[in-house]
Amino acid sequence: MKKLYISSLYCLLIFQFSCENNELNQLSTFSVSGSIEGLDTSYMTTSYSDNMGNRINDTVYVENNHFIYTAKIDKPTHIVLWPNVERTIKRTKTGYYPAKSSQFAFLASPGDKIIFKGKVSDFVDAYPTGSKANYDLSIINSSIFPMVNKSFNLLLKKGEIEKENALYAAALDDSIKALDDEVIRKKIDFITSNQNSEAAIWYLSDMMMRNQISDQEAVSVFRNIDLKNKGNPFYKEIEMRVKGIETTMIGRPIPDFKTTNTLDGKLFEFSSLRGKYVLIDFWGTWCAPCVTEMPKLKEYQEKYNQKLIVLGINSGDSKEKIEKFIIPKQYNWKHLLSGNGEDDFVLKFNVSGFPTKFIIDPSGKILYKFVGGGADSFKALDELLK
Repeated sequence: MKKLYISSLYCLLIFQFSCENNELNQLSTFSVSGSIEGLDTSYMTTSYSDNMGNRINDTVYVENNHFIYTAKIDKPTHIVLWPNVERTIKRTKTGYYPAKSSQFAFLASPGDKIIFKGKVSDFVDAYPTGSKANYDLSIINSSIFPMVNKSFNLLLKKGEIEKENALYAAALDDSIKALDDEVIRKKIDFITSNQNSEAAIWYLSDMMMRNQISDQEAVSVFRNIDLKNKGNPFYKEIEMRVKGIETTMIGRPIPDFKTTNTLDGKLFEFSSLRGKYVLIDFWGTWCAPCVTEMPKLKEYQEKYNQKLIVLGINSGDSKEKIEKFIIPKQYNWKHLLSGNGEDDFVLKFNVSGFPTKFIIDPSGKILYKFVGGGADSFKALDELLK
């Protein structure tokens, strides 16, 4: 009897431990599902970042227009599913436009059960329910996605006829701009009217990243968000960008920082570069203008090697991918990796486009900031260093 009692108690403890683990798993897991008219594909794909900044790439299988996907997350995360339905893809002769209206977009938090309702035509006219954040997101996305889709369709039309009919192409440009301006206005109205909504906070973060809102307006909106949202990861991203706006103004001394997010894992201190001009280049192998300008960076590093230091800050690539790209081409200046927290240099420097370049003087003062590819940054270096 004693042995039986101990064995039963042991089984009970195992059962209780198993139940507790299942409850914890359910709390850290979200699910997203939908039965969507027109979702005539066998699979979709998704990609998002985990808490460590690692990319999670996954396949979402579809059967008879129905899908369900579950995964573990430990914080609110914006996730998209690409439907792999050809008519939603905005293809050009050389590639495609990554239209947001061609994605299933939602906000997932641990424990969420998200359900999409709608249809797929030449865009994803389907929106999420299941939480307050997704209800709010569906309001703004259902308002702007048809307009975004129309804008991209006009852009494709323009690409087809602009050589043969410049006048019609110019008229299409006006229509595209009007649509895009209206989308931006709707986003800003949504944010200012719903400043404590997680969806609105995410949209402000996204607009700042894409340079769709002025720094001044973004800071003003951010100051009105209730401090009870400080724990939200999207709020933290905006907070870092706002600080970046303030600390990377032209004429300000660049904040010193230390990091081991280097290719060799060794500690790097920005203050070690004092005494020379520094060109900071934010780049990624996925960014065509960044890659196009790399030979020019190498040329200028060698041209002014006594006066200039080039510092690359990569976003979106692994160490292995960076090394595979830079070593054969001898792009052998110092490279950092933008990561999470204090190592998120994209947020710290308020980078909203790639490439972005900063020119720093020998005392550490910011002289210039250039967003996008072009010759202006190299012209400025020639004027400073000749």
